[in-house]
Amino acid sequence: MRLSTLLLIGGLLGLVFGIGFLLAPRSVLPLYGVTPDPAVVLMARFFGAALVQLGLVTYLIRNVSDPATRRGVVLGSFLGSLAGLVVALTAQFWGLVNSFGWSTVAIYGLLLLGYGSFVFGRPQTT
Repeated sequence: MRLSTLLLIGGLLGLVFGIGFLLAPRSVLPLYGVTPDPAVVLMARFFGAALVQLGLVTYLIRNVSDPATRRGVVLGSFLGSLAGLVVALTAQFWGLVNSFGWSTVAIYGLLLLGYGSFVFGRPQTT
């Protein structure tokens, strides 16, 4: 897979989920078995805002050719995906979310593999 394609996919995932958590947390949270209490809704909106920001950065950076810029975005995305995977697995194993939470584990896991292939694997291509 080309790096630009991975950044496009990561960006669109961030935007879609981010908009959902930012604008409709009371509808999204129950899908995961999470009660939308006011404090939880607030935190979900912060999470959504962060996902929108990340989604826009990865989407807009996808065609930049500067190697240092691309390396920084890929390394940051790799480490962020690793952190997200740990959090998602923790939520699953502690029973904080329902079985729909495994989709979050899968998304972070696949993004981690994709970004990892550019961090540790072949040279970056556009």
